Amino acid sequence: MANELKITTSMKLANGDLDSFTVASRTQSITQNTAAPARVDGTQTIGTTEEAIVVTDLTTNGWAYFRNRDATNYVTIGVKPAATYYPVLRLKANEGCVVRLEPAITHYAKADTAAVILERLIIDD
Repeated sequence: MANELKITTSMKLANGDLDSFTVASRTQSITQNTAAPARVDGTQTIGTTEEAIVVTDLTTNGWAYFRNRDATNYVTIGVKPAATYYPVLRLKANEGCVVRLEPAITHYAKADTAAVILERLIIDD
C-alpha cells in the first residue's frame, strides 16, 4: 500500500502594520515503511522535571502529533544527550503541532511551573 498518511499544513500572519503573509495549504501524502503500523496515543502527565515521552510498541518513530492540554502553562519537548535536557519545541497552553521525529532518539518533555497533560499520537515510520 502507499500514501497511508496525509498531512495538511498552512500558515497565515496578519498583525497590524507588519507585513502579512500566507503559506498556502499543502497536503503531503506519506507512505509508511511498515505494513501494519503501530501507534502510541493518549495522554501523558508531564511534570516540571524532564521525562521521557512514553513510546512503546513502535519499531521506528515516525510522525507525531502533540498538544498541550493545559489552560495556563507551557510544555517543552526536546532531547537529553549526556544528561543535559535541550528543549527544541515549546507548546503554549492549548497549542499543538505535527512533526516527524528522529527515529533513534528518546524524546523528552518538561512542563513549566506546574504539571501539564500532553496529548500525543506517534505512529510507526
